[in-house]
Amino acid sequence: MDSQNKAPAPRLALWTTVAVMVGIIVAAGVAVAPRPAPRFHGTTYTSVAPAAEFSLTDHDGRPVSLRSYRGAPVLLFFGYTHCPDVCPLTLHRVTRALRAAGGRADDVRVLMVTLDPARDTPAALKAYAQRFGPEVVGLTGDSAALSNARAGYGAFIADVPAQPASAGHAHGAGAAPPSAAPALKTVHPGVVYGIDRRGNLQVVITEGAPVEQIADDVRTLSRL
Repeated sequence: MDSQNKAPAPRLALWTTVAVMVGIIVAAGVAVAPRPAPRFHGTTYTSVAPAAEFSLTDHDGRPVSLRSYRGAPVLLFFGYTHCPDVCPLTLHRVTRALRAAGGRADDVRVLMVTLDPARDTPAALKAYAQRFGPEVVGLTGDSAALSNARAGYGAFIADVPAQPASAGHAHGAGAAPPSAAPALKTVHPGVVYGIDRRGNLQVVITEGAPVEQIADDVRTLSRL
C-alpha cells in the first residue's frame, strides 16, 4: 500500500521538470525573436546603424559630440542663422511637433549644426536657438570639424545664383547695375535626422513634412 501511494511522486517531478524546460525554451524564443521594425513616416534604412559622430562646440562654448547627448533622442539639422526660409520654417515645424508629441518629447534635443561658421558664433547661435525653444542647441566648430560633420550625414551646401529681380523692378530704386556680380543664394538640405537614445540613426524626416507626421515620428523615436 505504501509503495502505491509513493509512486506518483517521481511522475509529478518529471512533469514539473518538463514544464520548466518548456517555459525556458519559450522565453528564449521570445528573447531572440526579431522585433518588428518601428514605423516611421520619414525615410528609414534597411539596417539601422550608429549615426556619424562629430566633435563640435555648442552655443554655450562647450565641446560636445553626438555621444554627449546619449540617452536622449536627437533631431539633427544643418542650417544657419541668416537662412531666410528653410531653417526658420524647419525649426518652427519641428518645435511645434515636439509640443504636439506631448510628454514623450520632453527629453528630445534639436541640434542645428551651422553651415555659416563665420557669422554663426556661439553667441549668435544661442540667440537664434532661443527664438524656438530650450530644446534647440546650436553647434559650430572649425572648418574641418564642420566638414566632417556634414560628410558623416551626406549634407551638402552650395551657392547658386539668386532669382533675378522681375522686369518691372529691374531698374527701380536700389537695383544693382547690370555689371554687378549676380547675388548668390545658399542652398542646403532641409531634412532632419532622427537619432535614438543609443545613438542609432533611425529616420530621415523629409523637408516640409507635416507637423502631425513629425510628432508621430518623434513619439516612435522616443520609444526606442
